[in-house]
Amino acid sequence: MKKQVPLNKAKWLVEPGCVVLVTSGTMQKPNVMTFSWQTPVNSADPCLILLAISHLRYSYDLIRQNRQLVINVPGQELLEQVHFIGQVSGRKIDKFKETGLTPIPAKTVEPPLIKECAGHLECKVVEIFKMQTHDLLICKVVRAEAEPELFAGRWIPEKFRTLHYLGGNKYGVLERTTEARGTNNGHGNSLTRVCL
Repeated sequence: MKKQVPLNKAKWLVEPGCVVLVTSGTMQKPNVMTFSWQTPVNSADPCLILLAISHLRYSYDLIRQNRQLVINVPGQELLEQVHFIGQVSGRKIDKFKETGLTPIPAKTVEPPLIKECAGHLECKVVEIFKMQTHDLLICKVVRAEAEPELFAGRWIPEKFRTLHYLGGNKYGVLERTTEARGTNNGHGNSLTRVCL
């Protein structure tokens, strides 16, 4: 069973830039889309995630209807499903049925969670910035949860390998944790400290 993640730690469910599966719609008519254009833009109170989505996507039509979505974090074991979902439109097929993934009810939003994913961020879209071909969605995380044996304030790559899109059908995986020799003042890495 997954354990709730404090909202001030929720951004670490999608760092560092992993591929995610975004669910939209409702439990009765769910859809899922592979996403790699996402980033945390505010880490706490509220935790905000930015998604860039094409105007043409069926998922975007569904998201505009209720302004809700779930960011689901798949691991390496779901590579084939992740890739397939990114290649087809939910307008024409039921991606859950085709991939064997299981939609389950979220606690606070209408779109479902994906049972097979290790982490979930339930989101409400609070602002949309119109762009030329893609819009930028600012999503407020209202609930987050993850498998506790795989996530301890951040993903444990020795136990859970996030996918990172490299183009075409190529993906990278995060396999191990390394630690810098310097001190950690709570602001992240040394590059972050220089920019503050």
